[in-house]
Amino acid sequence: MKRLTILVALAITISIPTFADVTAVSVKGTVGAIVAKKMQPISAGMTLPDDATIVTGANSEVTLSVNNGVLTLKSLTTAKLSGVSVTPSSSKAALALRSGTVVSEVKQIQGLKTSFTITTPVGTSSVRGTSHTVSYSTERGMGVVVTSGLVAVSSGRGGTRPVAAGSQYSQDIGAAPPMVTTQTAQAAQEAARPATVFAPPEETALAVASGETPSSVDELVNLVPATQATGLVNVHILFP
Repeated sequence: MKRLTILVALAITISIPTFADVTAVSVKGTVGAIVAKKMQPISAGMTLPDDATIVTGANSEVTLSVNNGVLTLKSLTTAKLSGVSVTPSSSKAALALRSGTVVSEVKQIQGLKTSFTITTPVGTSSVRGTSHTVSYSTERGMGVVVTSGLVAVSSGRGGTRPVAAGSQYSQDIGAAPPMVTTQTAQAAQEAARPATVFAPPEETALAVASGETPSSVDELVNLVPATQATGLVNVHILFP
């Protein structure tokens, strides 16, 4: 009976998800995390909760270690983590990309069922063991470029499409249907149209005691050390 009790307890322990640490591997420039409705600076080696919203400034980026994957949030990116957990048999993580670009590399580990998703307002990219890049802006919509492996991309309008290495997926904000093209064909299309840039992260509503709602960009500026006598601020203005 005692042996049976130990086996049952062990089985229960293995099946219960444990929340894994999200660790900042490297930080370039000014990067902040919104935790408990407050912005705080991110530094290399710092651990973040699985519900943190990460914001990167101009010419800045952060690389995060998440379970069996590595994420790099590029310049002017806002994204929220959620559901990060791991057991001996499964690994789960989700990232809601509000604007900007995320490069991910998720390792395929035998015996470990991996569920990793990057969601934008118009679609979701699901990976198992893949290297790929996901971008989103209100001007250009969602773009997925697959370097290795296979990605399943679900459109907000319904339906799921596989995107293999060497191909990419695009989903406009408007009524245009999703497209899957090779990277060579996409490069030709990009060269034929004027270059645009991703807009700065949209303002994030932050509840504060004073009732004010400063933007995430304003909060990020406040993270710059006050001891600096001079500084450089990049302002991006987009006209309709």
